[in-house]
Amino acid sequence: MTVLHVLLTLYNWLLVGALIVIVYRIARFYELTSGRRSYYQFFGVPLLLLTGSALIYAAAGVLVGDAAADTLAALGGAALMVLGGFLLRLMTGSRS
Repeated sequence: MTVLHVLLTLYNWLLVGALIVIVYRIARFYELTSGRRSYYQFFGVPLLLLTGSALIYAAAGVLVGDAAADTLAALGGAALMVLGGFLLRLMTGSRS
């Protein structure tokens, strides 16, 4: 059962990573077309933090309770919220 758990954990985090890459590509496209700086390069930070968290979770075989993985997940989520909020305000002209 642990092999199935590890595979499902990695699959879920792969989907999260794919969504981050899509937002990264949107930010990059916006910067190239509008000429306004979107700092799309920083979307690699939450991607790395959340990937590290997923690998630790998969290696430990747990979903919560590992202090290092929980910390990485929290930092990655916070970074993603800040970057996503900045991109939203940038793209909507602070109308959101």
